[in-house]
Amino acid sequence: MRVFTTIFFAFFMTLGALQAQLFLVNSPAEIQGYYSFEAAEFGADLTSAVWTGDAVFVDDGSANPTQGCNAPINAAEIAGKIALVDRGTCEFGLKCLNAENAGAIAVVVFNNAPGGGTIAMGAGAVGTQVTIPCVMLTYEDGQTIRAALAAGAVNISLGALAAPANDLAISAENVMVAPLGIVPSSQIKSSGDFVFVPGAQARNIGLNEASNVSVNAVIEFAPFGGTASEVYDETALQAGILEADSTSELILLPVFEPAFSSSGADQGVYTITYTVASDSTDEVAFDNTIATNFTVSENLYSKASWNPTTGDPRTTIYYTISGGGDIEFLSVLNIPYGEGYKIDSIVFAVLTSLDNLANIPVEAYVYEWNDLNEDGSIANDEVEIVGIANFTFPESTTGTSAVLRLPVLDFQTFEEDGVLIAENNKDYIIGVRYTGEESVFFGFDLSYDYGQYLNLQAETEALTDRDYGYLGINAWDNLLPNFEAAFLFTLTASVSTGVILTSPEVVTREVVGPDVFQIELFPNPAAERIQVNLSLNERTSFVEYHIMDAAGRLIFNARDTDVFETEQASFNVSQLPAGQYNLMVRTQQGIQTKPFIVKR
Repeated sequence: MRVFTTIFFAFFMTLGALQAQLFLVNSPAEIQGYYSFEAAEFGADLTSAVWTGDAVFVDDGSANPTQGCNAPINAAEIAGKIALVDRGTCEFGLKCLNAENAGAIAVVVFNNAPGGGTIAMGAGAVGTQVTIPCVMLTYEDGQTIRAALAAGAVNISLGALAAPANDLAISAENVMVAPLGIVPSSQIKSSGDFVFVPGAQARNIGLNEASNVSVNAVIEFAPFGGTASEVYDETALQAGILEADSTSELILLPVFEPAFSSSGADQGVYTITYTVASDSTDEVAFDNTIATNFTVSENLYSKASWNPTTGDPRTTIYYTISGGGDIEFLSVLNIPYGEGYKIDSIVFAVLTSLDNLANIPVEAYVYEWNDLNEDGSIANDEVEIVGIANFTFPESTTGTSAVLRLPVLDFQTFEEDGVLIAENNKDYIIGVRYTGEESVFFGFDLSYDYGQYLNLQAETEALTDRDYGYLGINAWDNLLPNFEAAFLFTLTASVSTGVILTSPEVVTREVVGPDVFQIELFPNPAAERIQVNLSLNERTSFVEYHIMDAAGRLIFNARDTDVFETEQASFNVSQLPAGQYNLMVRTQQGIQTKPFIVKR
């Protein structure tokens, strides 16, 4: 594959770099110090100046006066001050523009979600008109400032402040991430199936040298619906001196592998928290720690990270080629234990700069890659199309963005659902494509930064086309992409495309009756949880539970190897759409299936 850089256009970026930008509460002394923040996508460049002033909450005269969705009625108090605004119902750009029009020299938005951190605020319809700096603080820090302001004045400085004497920092581009953001549990069955090498760089953005810089990584595992527990805690040291305004080498830590069994790994989220430290006391502690994660899922596969709210691959930014037009983004996935499984559907995010997505056509493809010369580089004669999905947004569509879950059809028959995987350790390439004249954007995840991972793969001479977070294509031959002209415009991003694997089909001769075991489900219909009572007449070493929708697609499964004559299991169905589902129970002797209904 020939890799080159091209110019791409990004839409709705939600990540920012802090670098030389700081947010400082000057007074009162009780809350004085540096605070973590996120700069907006719009407004003044924080590296260009320093803004200092007393803080004043906006009052727009509405039922939620501090959300700033209307022109402030306390403009005289805001003029020349730093305006404080609560996150709420209207666009960030509108909040900041209203405050600027009232005379504010800067705007600080407090997040309204406890534990929600900060985000880089999008411009919305009017944000491009804003010329003052706008930043977001966490809910918790906002409450600290709010309480102090109730007792007296709060003075704030933000922007290109003089660097503290001692200040180590770490950010997303400095840390190692796992090879995949989301991996199905069925694909981790033995040592070496999913190897993660933690590691990070430390940045010295203070004025003093830093000695004996260390990187610590703590990994916690939280099963879905369960409590997190620590599964890894390692520290490595870079001896010597890290000069001011410099970055350390990549400091690697011992290898980590998720726990697994013959049936796969436990499902849940692994959160990796990196912390950098040195011999000196750090004056700005908030930028010493950063977290990343990877997810072991039921049946979703993706280079992007997991969005816990939607269950989809996370989207933090949208990309297309500059000027609009034909584009396809591809994700390479190796499926080690694929035999008998199907690539059932493709999940991806799409956005347009038009008024809406009405009549916009998009396509998704599944390509099988056979690396004939085993060089790890995709050649055109090594790839064939095996699956296709297409969709045109209806005329009635009013939104500008959407997440699609398109069922895949066999490319030869256009009738059979899904792409059947014939053998283990196969490589597939998933492509999402738009051809036309408009600017159609596809979702990417910049929170899952592949930069350090790719650098390490290259340094150890292990880098292949399987490792990249995406490949870009804008040339085709009879529908087949020209892989040999694929390009990258950033090494770090991952396309927010996922595939859903369905489990191997059940052979009908395995079906057994109530003489082997009996199933009772209640309540049925269910709204929140459904309980399974199982009575076993024959001894079995395991019980598997599989929940499938009416179309036969696998929604959830679990395996129990500590089995007694009577078993109970409870499953959360509160997030499932209303409709009919089937619970399939498998033991050593065979399977039974019981229908149930989810009501809303």
